[in-house]
Amino acid sequence: MRVVVLGLGGWISSPWLGYPAIYVETDRRILLDAGEGTYARLAQCGLALPDVLVLTHAHGDHILGAPTLLLMARRGGGRVKVVATASVLSSLRRILEAVDMPHLQQNMDPVEVPPDGEVEEGGTRIAFAPARHSVEAVHVRVEHGGRCVAYSGDTAPSDSLVELARGCDLLIHEVSGNPGQEEAAHAVGHSATGDAVDIARRAGVRALMPVHYYLNAPLIPPGVDIYVPYPCASVEL
Repeated sequence: MRVVVLGLGGWISSPWLGYPAIYVETDRRILLDAGEGTYARLAQCGLALPDVLVLTHAHGDHILGAPTLLLMARRGGGRVKVVATASVLSSLRRILEAVDMPHLQQNMDPVEVPPDGEVEEGGTRIAFAPARHSVEAVHVRVEHGGRCVAYSGDTAPSDSLVELARGCDLLIHEVSGNPGQEEAAHAVGHSATGDAVDIARRAGVRALMPVHYYLNAPLIPPGVDIYVPYPCASVEL
């Protein structure tokens, strides 16, 4: 399993960080979220279009790159399987209508999952758990060949993520606030750095990767094994 970070910022963020998009290579090419500019980052990182696009929720910094991915799939005569809850699939269809590209639905194989569902893609298992965000959102766990990565998406501290991520090699967790900003982050369905560290420790993961930070870099306490993400960063699990 290889994990490649395409974009890692929040909606209000340093431009070079890009918007959320995590590429997971197993026996399938799986993309977790598709913020603006995701296709350009795929090209910059030398990666092929995904077989499967998993969308955690419908906020723009996580979904607005999807139309271009579908357009490029159409250009190559291909299709992309889009896995999401019913409400997120509905939002994506409305986005395609809004940009006058409704025909791109022909290049999308929608797979509707409940917030606590799971799907099998070849030898890869993709499982979900409900997140604590300002809109319906999910956490994601990808398992293949004895390796596992968990992705928080956007969320306030979540017990369901502790269970979903248990024993994973890597937890990719949003950190929208630094120490002292917990209350403000939680109020809008986000987490601070200490929350991410606590979830990682409770879940027993091997390492933590902080993402979705804004204009300030995350402050991580000592004694925590982390992967520092940057665009095109690759982690072998």
